[in-house]
Amino acid sequence: MTSPTPFDDAIEQYRREAAEGSLNAMNDLAVALRDRARHTDDPDDLREGIAQLRAAIGYVPDHPIRYPLLANLSSLLTDEFQRTGDEAVLHEALAGCDEAIPGLDQENRPLAAMLRVEVLVLLAEHTRDLGHATEAVEAAARLPRGPGALFVHGKALCAQYELTYDHAALAEAAGLLAASVRATPPDDPAHLLRLNQLGDALQRSAEHTGDDAVREEAVRHLREAVALARPGSDLRLHHQVDLAAALRDRGQRTGDVAALREGADLLGEVLAATPPDTRPWANRCENYLVAAYDLVVRTGDLDLLDRAVETGRSGRGLSSRATTIPLLLGLLHHERFRWTRQEADLAEAVAEFAGVADSVPYGERDHVTALGNLGVAWLDRHRFTGDEEALRRAVTALGTAVRASAPDSSERGEALVNHGDALIAHYDRRLDPGILAAAALAYQEAAGIRALRPIVRIKAARSWARAEAEAGHWRQARDAAGYAVGLLPLVVPRRLARTDQQQALAELDGLAADAAAAALAAGDPETAVRLLELGRGVLGGQVLQSRSDLSRLHAVAPDLAARLGAAFDRLTPSGPVTGADADRRHDADIRLLALLEQARALPGFADFLAPPDLAGLLPSTVDGPVVLINVSELRADAVIVRPSGVTALPLPGVTPGEVAARAAAFGAALAASIRPGTDEAAAQHTIADVLAWLWDHIAGPVLAHLGHTGPPAGAWPRVRWSPVGRLALLPLHAAGRFPDGPAVLDRVVSSYTPTLRALRHAWERAPRAGGDLLVVSIGDAPGAAVLRGVDREAADIANRTTATKLSGAAATVDAVRAALLTHTSAHFACHAVSDPGDPSAGHLLLHDGPLSVLDVSGLDLSGVRLAVLSACETSLGAPRIPDEGLHLVSAFQLAGYPQVVGTLWRVNDRVARLVAVDLHEGVAAGQDVADALHHAVRRCRDRFPRTPSLWAAYLHSGR
Repeated sequence: MTSPTPFDDAIEQYRREAAEGSLNAMNDLAVALRDRARHTDDPDDLREGIAQLRAAIGYVPDHPIRYPLLANLSSLLTDEFQRTGDEAVLHEALAGCDEAIPGLDQENRPLAAMLRVEVLVLLAEHTRDLGHATEAVEAAARLPRGPGALFVHGKALCAQYELTYDHAALAEAAGLLAASVRATPPDDPAHLLRLNQLGDALQRSAEHTGDDAVREEAVRHLREAVALARPGSDLRLHHQVDLAAALRDRGQRTGDVAALREGADLLGEVLAATPPDTRPWANRCENYLVAAYDLVVRTGDLDLLDRAVETGRSGRGLSSRATTIPLLLGLLHHERFRWTRQEADLAEAVAEFAGVADSVPYGERDHVTALGNLGVAWLDRHRFTGDEEALRRAVTALGTAVRASAPDSSERGEALVNHGDALIAHYDRRLDPGILAAAALAYQEAAGIRALRPIVRIKAARSWARAEAEAGHWRQARDAAGYAVGLLPLVVPRRLARTDQQQALAELDGLAADAAAAALAAGDPETAVRLLELGRGVLGGQVLQSRSDLSRLHAVAPDLAARLGAAFDRLTPSGPVTGADADRRHDADIRLLALLEQARALPGFADFLAPPDLAGLLPSTVDGPVVLINVSELRADAVIVRPSGVTALPLPGVTPGEVAARAAAFGAALAASIRPGTDEAAAQHTIADVLAWLWDHIAGPVLAHLGHTGPPAGAWPRVRWSPVGRLALLPLHAAGRFPDGPAVLDRVVSSYTPTLRALRHAWERAPRAGGDLLVVSIGDAPGAAVLRGVDREAADIANRTTATKLSGAAATVDAVRAALLTHTSAHFACHAVSDPGDPSAGHLLLHDGPLSVLDVSGLDLSGVRLAVLSACETSLGAPRIPDEGLHLVSAFQLAGYPQVVGTLWRVNDRVARLVAVDLHEGVAAGQDVADALHHAVRRCRDRFPRTPSLWAAYLHSGR
C-alpha cells in the first residue's frame, strides 16, 4: 500500500467532479496528478493526467478553455518525456504551446512561452540540434523579465553552450540563473530547481576554464540542493548526480582523491536506487562510469574497474546518445590494459573508439573525444607491440583531434599532449628534426591552456623542455622547464590532503633536477639554483610561508594581515576530508589566494610572501658553502652557492641510473648488516664500496674544488650538502675510502639543508636563553621490540646536563607536545618508523601512539634550539618523492628547531648511546652542534673503523 500524500484528497474530489463532465475538474485533476507523480515518481498518475487533458481538449475544439488545457498538457508531456525519452512527446508538447500561446490571456501567455522555451531546450539536448537551442535562446530573450524567465533563459544558454562550446553563453547563463535564484523565495518550490541549475552551470563553467573559485561555488549550491531535496525522491537523486559531477571535477583538477571517491560513492547510491528499466538509469549509469574511471586512474582499484566494465556492458544501447557508453567502455578497457597488459582489452578499446569516431560527424565533441582516445590507444599498441602501422594511425588520429577541437579547451590540450607523444615516438624512429620541432610546438601550446588540468600542463611543459633539449636548444629548454616548475604550486594546493599532494609530486619526480640541468647547460647556474629552490621542498615551503612574519603587512593593513594569518591557520597540513569539511577547506584555500593577491597589490608588496630571490638566500651561506648536487639524465653537477655567488662543477659519470643502483645496493647491504652471519662482512664491504664511489665521483671532486685537500690545520670548515633526488638517500657526509683513505669526515664538518629557504629560515629562528633539555625515552613501546639501552642513554645525558625526563608511561603524545613548548632542546631515544609509501606518516613511537611527521610539522614552536632524534631512519626520505625531504628531521625543522640531528637508517642501541652522550657533552662544553656531532662520529668511527653502518648514519641538518 502506498503512503498517503498531500494531494490524495484533492485528487479524489477532482476525479468525482471530472466523472460528471466538468472540464475544469479534468484540468485540475491532471495538474494534481502531475504534482503527485513528481512527489511519488508514479508514472501511472502522469499517464492518467495526460489522458484527462487529451480527453478534455477533444471536447472543446473551438472554446477558449482549450488554450490553458493545451498549455497544461504540454507541461505534463515534458514530464513524460523526462521519464520515457520519447521524442514524439516533445514535439506534441511544442505544438501544444504554439497553438495555446496566441489564445491565452496576458497572465498565462508568458507562462506558456516559458514552457515553450523549456520544451525547445529539451529538444536541443535530446537531438543535439543547434537550431532548437538557438530558437530557445531567442524566445527566452523576448520574455518579460522575472525569476522564471531568467531561469529558462539561463537553461537555454546552457543548452547552446553544450552544442557550441562557447563559454560566453555559459557565463551569461550563470549570471541569469544567479539572478533567478536571488529573486526566488527559498520556500518557493521552484527555488530548488533554480539553485541546482545554477550549480550545474557554474560547474560546467569551472570545467571549461579551470577556475577553482567558480567550481567551489558550484559545489556549495549543488550540496545545498541535495540537502533541501526530499530524501528518497527522484529529484534528490538527480541533484546527487550533479553534485557528483562537480566533485569529480574538483578531484580531477586538484588531485583530491577524497572528492573523486565521494562522487563515485554518491553515484553508486544513485544507480542502486534507480530501476534499470527506467530512462534515468542510462544517464546515471554514464555518470557512474565516468566517476569510476577517474577513481581507478588515481587509485588502481581493479575490482572497481571490473565492476564498472560489467555495468557499462549492461547499459549499452540504453542511452539516448548512442556514443556515450561505447566511449566510456573504451576508456575502461584501455585503463584495464594499462594495469594488466592484456592485449584483448586494448583491442576492445580500439574497437569502441573507432566505432564512435566513424559514426559521429567531424568536429562534434564526441568525434574529437573518440579520435583522441583512439590515437592514444593506437600509440599504446605501438609501444606494446612495436607495430609501425599503429604509430602511423596514432599520429593521424591525434593530429585530426587537435584540428577538430575547440581553441583553448581542455579537449584540445589533451589532444595536443598526446599528439606530441606520438610525434616523439615517430621522431625516435626517423630522427627528423622537423618532427621534433612539431612535437615541441604541440607541448608548448598545451602547457599554456589554462583549462587543462595543472598536472597535465606541467607534464606538457616538461616534455616541451625535453624536446628542446634533444634539439640542443638549451635556452628554450631552460625556459620550458622553468615554466613547468612555476606551475608546481597548482598541483599541490594547501586544501589537498597530504597524501594527495605527495601522489601528485611523485608523478613529477625529477622535474626540478631536469630544469636545473637545462639551465646549467644553458650556462645559467643562478637560474639552476632558483629552479631547484622552487621545485624542491614544495610542501615544506608552504609551511615556511605560513610561518612568515606578517608584521610588515600588519603595519600597513592590520585587518588584512590578521585575516591572512587566520587563513594560514585554517590550512595546516591535513589528512583526507570529505563533505562539508572538504568544501570549507577548498573555500579557505581560495580565499587565502585572494588575500595574497590583495596584499601583493599594495605598493611595495609585489613580492610579499613569494619565494625569496637568490640575493636574499646568499647570506645564509656565510659560514660555509651550500653544495647542491644535481643529477639528471641531461647532466650532473655540483652547484656551489656562496655569499659571492654561484659556480658549477660538472660531475662526469654520475647518472640517475648509477645513483639508483648504488642506493639499492646500499640499502640491501644495510639490511644484511644487521643479521649476524657470514653475509655481515660482505655487507660492510658493499657499504664501504658505495662510500668510496661517493667520494671518487662527488664528494672528493667537490672538496678539491673548494680547496679542502687535507685535514684542516685550524678551525674545521663547514660544508652544507643539499643532494637532489635519490642521492638524498645516501650519506655524502660519510663518503670516503675506508678504512685508511681520504674521507669527508677528515676534511670538513658536514651539515645538510633541504633547500636554501629552509637554511635561511633556520638562521632567522632565534633560540631562547637557557639550555633546558627535554629527554624522552621509550624503551618498551606497545607493539615494538624492546630497546634495552634507551633508559641508560637518557640517564647518561641527564646526568651530564640540566634535563627534564619523560620516560615510559609518562611519555605520552600529549605530554611530549606540552613539554616541547617549554624546553629549548629535545632529545628522543625511542623507536622511529619511516613509511616509504606515505612519508608524512613516518613517526616517533611514544608510549600511547605515534607522533608523526604530519603532526610535528604542524607545530609552530618559537625560541627552540636543537632536536636530537636518536632513533632509526629519522632522516630517511621516500624514494618516490626524495626532493620533498619528508621525514622527521625536516618536520622538526619546520616546527621551529634550527638544528636537528637524525639518522639515515637503523642504528645500533649501544652505538646510539655512545654518539648521543658524546654529542651532548660537546654541546655542553660550548661546541657548535654540527662540530660536536662531527667529532662524536669520528670517535665512533675510530672505534669501529671497518663497520661504517654503525656510525655513518648520523647527520646534522640546519644552520
